[in-house]
Amino acid sequence: MVNTDKSPTPPISEPRNSGNPSVKNKLSRSASIPSGGWLSAQVQGFHPASFLSAQTAKLREITSGKKAIAAISGGVDSTVATVLAKQALGDNLIPVLIDTGFMRLDEPEKVRAKLSSPPLGIKVRLIHAGGRFLEAVKGTFLAEEKRNKFRETFYQVLKDEAAREGCEFLVQGTIAPDWIETQGGIKTQHNVLEQVGIDPVATYGFKVLEPLADLYKDQVRSVGRQLDLPPDLAGRQPFPGPGLLVRCIGAVTKTKLQVLKSATQLVENKLGPLSYDQYFAAVIENDFSSDPTFKALRDNSAEALGLPTNEVRTDVFEQRVTGVKGDVRSYGRLCGVKLIEESREAYGWLPDKLGRLQSALVEKSQDLTRVAFLVKEKRGGGSLSVVIRAVTTRDFMTAAVAKVPWKVLKDIADSILDIEDVSRVYYDITPKPPGTVEFE
Repeated sequence: MVNTDKSPTPPISEPRNSGNPSVKNKLSRSASIPSGGWLSAQVQGFHPASFLSAQTAKLREITSGKKAIAAISGGVDSTVATVLAKQALGDNLIPVLIDTGFMRLDEPEKVRAKLSSPPLGIKVRLIHAGGRFLEAVKGTFLAEEKRNKFRETFYQVLKDEAAREGCEFLVQGTIAPDWIETQGGIKTQHNVLEQVGIDPVATYGFKVLEPLADLYKDQVRSVGRQLDLPPDLAGRQPFPGPGLLVRCIGAVTKTKLQVLKSATQLVENKLGPLSYDQYFAAVIENDFSSDPTFKALRDNSAEALGLPTNEVRTDVFEQRVTGVKGDVRSYGRLCGVKLIEESREAYGWLPDKLGRLQSALVEKSQDLTRVAFLVKEKRGGGSLSVVIRAVTTRDFMTAAVAKVPWKVLKDIADSILDIEDVSRVYYDITPKPPGTVEFE
């Protein structure tokens, strides 16, 4: 569990050994939360000022005046870790931002400009490595293989930069959910090394420092506020380290990536004002399974919704997505549910009923990980579907599906269907668990 007193956390560089933790126990902090609901980090007893004091002293002690490189992406975790380390190490810290090619439209330049401006004033070195990353994952379909190839490329780039600058340490924004999900077998987070048996000193030439590794997202945000981060940074919605790679389901192509970047911008612009905890788009090919065992899903859907079977259609995508069933990763199917226009309009306004639909289908099919509800389609359109995802959560270890107004979803779908190669737009109606927040 997370430290909740004023004493320093365990040593920054100490690997966390949680074995193979129970998802039900580790993916929520229900033991410390009364039935009335979630508590803020401050109410739970976490003290940002004391935490900062302890971690600043620990960073100085470990580095002993030597240089460190900091991997920063503009997300709250890496930004908080970098600002904390900057206060501790001063000019001995070199922040770098890797443009992996999987960031959002114009994001690398925008992030660097934001971080370098007051009040932060952090000079960030931008490393363009998009071609290197795209080549690394070329022809790779499986989510875990894509994540592993991304991780290897990411640290090789950092290795080159650290060697160039004579840095013996790497500071990164790993938080508790990252290593819990990795060690628990849910999915491999790209920034988890020692916890899965990789020796960064022997492999990459630097020691990894993780000042936030015992914290959850709400606590990281409270530390950010203590550091006087601007609200748009302290409260910024998470963006995965592998970026759009884990939202480009299946093999990555330039066409899919461009569609995804455009769709992501539309979704973020429309859902941003509604203040959900995370919201984004994913893209997948319209290749559907012919497995006869999935035929029953149509009847199951109709039964769950109380509709005639002829008003329902189910399509199970060939490409698999990541989820959680029990205590382990479930690398399973995504089922798209389509209703006739009249019923779709009715049920689009009934998120609780759609939640029951999702639950019923996942319980019926052991190979099903996620369920998505068709918002709109364009007949004769392209070969891709875009899936909108929006969730509400406290710490991202569990998450509920956001109740986005149906009119908003339709407006977004109209805009997305104007993108070339897109013929369908779905809304993911799967909570976490059994789905993960990200698709891969």
